[in-house]
Amino acid sequence: MKKSLEGSLKRLKTDYIDLYYLHRVDPNVPIEDIAYLMKNCIKQVKIKHWGISEAGIETKPMQYVL
Repeated sequence: MKKSLEGSLKRLKTDYIDLYYLHRVDPNVPIEDIAYLMKNCIKQVKIKHWGISEAGIETKPMQYVL
């Protein structure tokens, strides 16, 4: 995802993207990992907002012990 984002920034000739959208969810990557990565991209001001599609019932969150 990082490589794709950097490529987009370069092609668009900009420092940040207003809305970065993840269109394909990898079922082997916990959705929390994606959210954490997007949060870091926001902190680095590479993106302002993010969205996700194709997340369905099969998108399983990590299990946390409270």
